[in-house]
Amino acid sequence: MLALATGCAGSYTPIRPDRIATYQASAANAPVEFGYQYDVLRLHGNKKYVKKEAKRGYHVTAVRVTNRTGRDLNFSCDLNLLYGDRPVMPVGGTAAAQDLKQGVAIYLLYVLLNFNVGGTINNSTGATSGGTFLPTGPFIAGGNMLGASQANKNMRREFEEFDLANRTIKPGETVYGILSLRETSVAPMRLELRPGTESTYVPATAPVVLPAPMPVPPAATPRRDD
Repeated sequence: MLALATGCAGSYTPIRPDRIATYQASAANAPVEFGYQYDVLRLHGNKKYVKKEAKRGYHVTAVRVTNRTGRDLNFSCDLNLLYGDRPVMPVGGTAAAQDLKQGVAIYLLYVLLNFNVGGTINNSTGATSGGTFLPTGPFIAGGNMLGASQANKNMRREFEEFDLANRTIKPGETVYGILSLRETSVAPMRLELRPGTESTYVPATAPVVLPAPMPVPPAATPRRDD
C-alpha cells in the first residue's frame, strides 16, 4: 500500500529565524548588513518537508537583515537579492508553503488497514476464519490526516509571518525572514541597494549631543543706603 510505503504524517518544527545563533555574513560594513543560513528545514528535523523541498526544486533559507542607512528601506522595492552574480526573486511565503505542503488525502489509504484478532488460519488457502474484526483503519487514517493538515498549517503560518516581501525596515532595525528560492544549487548571497537608491542613501549617524546650557548667575541684590 502506498500510504504504508510513505510512512506516517510528519510534524513541522518551526525554523524561528530570530533565534538562530549564527548566520553566514555577506559584505562587511555595507549599508545593509545581510546574513543567511541554508538547509534550515533539515536542521530543524522537518524530514517530510525536506523531501518536498528537493522534489520541488526549492532552497528554504533563514536570513537576517540590518538597515544601516538613515532612511526606511522596502525589502522588495529598495533592495536587490543577489544569488551568486545574478538577482533572484524569492517565492512568496503563502505560495511556497502551498508548494511544499505534505499530502493529506493520501492517508485515506490507511482506512483499509484493519486487523483481525484471534481466529484460525487455513494453511492451504491462508484465509482466516473466526476471531474479532477491529476497524482500526479509519482511526489511523484520521489521525494521520489531522497531523499532516496541522503541520501544513504551522508551516504556512511561519512562512507568512517571516515573509519579507514589501517589508519596511527602519533605520538601525534588524529583521529576520524566511526566503524560499527556486534554485537547483546553492550559491553565495548578498543584499544590495537597488540602482538609483544609492543617490538617496544617507549613512546612519550618531545623534547630535548639544552642550549643556551655561548656568545663569543669580541676580545681584540691590544695595540699600542706611
